[in-house]
Amino acid sequence: MTISERIRLSRQQKNISQKDLAELADVNLKSLSRYELGTSIPPADVIKKLADALKVSTDTLLSDDKVDIQDMDLLKKFEVIQNMTGETKQTVIHLIDLAIRDFKAKQAYAS
Repeated sequence: MTISERIRLSRQQKNISQKDLAELADVNLKSLSRYELGTSIPPADVIKKLADALKVSTDTLLSDDKVDIQDMDLLKKFEVIQNMTGETKQTVIHLIDLAIRDFKAKQAYAS
């Protein structure tokens, strides 16, 4: 995933318009559009401004290490689970593991 795709995805996940992000980051709207289209690469200081405005780390915008979850409902659920602790979190993880195991087994038998 390119930096332009990560900027656009981060903005969309936060439900922020290009205009609002441009204002929050004090970046020219046309420049932001070019960054998201990949026709221009933002300089380091702009990447920092965009990351701050989006409330993400600069690594999130620069790195491919991030998992790409496009289902916003699922992403919100994972964010809640991430903040859980103790037995509740372990129970949810166990249930997810069971669902994944069942899904994979059904796929294996279907082929």
